[in-house]
Amino acid sequence: MYLLQLIAVLVVGTFLGCAAASEATRPEANTCPVVACAASGLPGRDGRDGAKGEKGDQGVGLKGQQGFPGKAGPPGLVGMQGPTGEKGQKGETAATDAVQYQVTALENKLQALQAELNKYKNVVLLQGLTVGKKTFFSTHKKDNFANGRALCAKAEAAMASPKNAAENSAVLELTKRDSKWAFLDINDMEREGTFVYANGVLVGYTNWNQGEPNNSDQSEDCATILAENAKWNDYNCAHTSLIICEF
Repeated sequence: MYLLQLIAVLVVGTFLGCAAASEATRPEANTCPVVACAASGLPGRDGRDGAKGEKGDQGVGLKGQQGFPGKAGPPGLVGMQGPTGEKGQKGETAATDAVQYQVTALENKLQALQAELNKYKNVVLLQGLTVGKKTFFSTHKKDNFANGRALCAKAEAAMASPKNAAENSAVLELTKRDSKWAFLDINDMEREGTFVYANGVLVGYTNWNQGEPNNSDQSEDCATILAENAKWNDYNCAHTSLIICEF
């Protein structure tokens, strides 16, 4: 009860103070703020919420930069195999073209060489005589034994050395065409009386003339075939005679 009386006294005192201040400031308008007059009063209750305002315009911001790619997700399921496409044309690379060009060039060159070889082969066969696997031909030249060997070697052949009667007859026929005698590729330079072929093998087939070899002048270490009877005679290697080669 006492507390209520005290509060009433304070309210009345405050009201009177505001009235006195109003009188003192006349004729101007009352400038006593309501807040100052009620500063010592009890706090009032909150007012009701006002009406909801209208929605404002939505702002449009600038597009930001693209962020870093995220981590790869788990692999997906394997899809079904699609239909087989049409077979494409065979590819050709620059390297393959170069190799093919070289092969073609070599084939053309080989054909030209083969044609040339056949031409010379025909010439040789027309002028020579073939017995078994051997072909004999005359060089139509006379020279000493050493030069005769070199001449045949230049033609990738060897000087004639018949190893049977048939081969001896072919050498005889060629000898008759050009000369009276021709060198044979046999000699006894290493050991007198022991005639061997160019490779050092002892001579097997022989057709020596009667009384030959006799080494008449102590320097007859080579052999020739005589055109008159196909017989052999030992002969001086430094002298000249017809050169017949064999393939």
